[in-house]
Amino acid sequence: MKKFLVIVFMGLLTSCASINYSDIENSEATVSNIKVVELGEVGTDEHQLDVKFDYSITNYHDTFKLYTCSVLFANSQDELVTTSKKRNPCDIDAKNGSISVKWDTPLSTSAGYSKQALSKLIFPLKFYVAIHQKKSKNTNHIIGKSDALFLSPKNITTQ
Repeated sequence: MKKFLVIVFMGLLTSCASINYSDIENSEATVSNIKVVELGEVGTDEHQLDVKFDYSITNYHDTFKLYTCSVLFANSQDELVTTSKKRNPCDIDAKNGSISVKWDTPLSTSAGYSKQALSKLIFPLKFYVAIHQKKSKNTNHIIGKSDALFLSPKNITTQ
């Protein structure tokens, strides 16, 4: 009986503490002062972009893990793709600030991009720095992104 009461109590605490992200009004973000350095060699498991930028969020909500950032790569149909080995490599917890993040490119053999995404890449590689706002446990919405940036990797061969 004690175990049952503990489980019920924990369930109540969890449901009270959960956040309904869809009820939070959308913010808007700007990304500026972007500096990008290419790290590693194309076709190795460590081809990355070292990205540094400033950001500002209007209508900011002080909610735990509501905002994240990413580097999004565009393919031939202007679909945006990204992947990361870390769950949230770029959490944002302030209205404005500076971010420094290393992001695996689709040209890294260990990045984990799908074969379908890789087959649609075009060069020079077009990418964006984006700020996202969580809308549910597994979805988010882009609330701001940079203008298109381009990477012309060294030593690339296309098929």
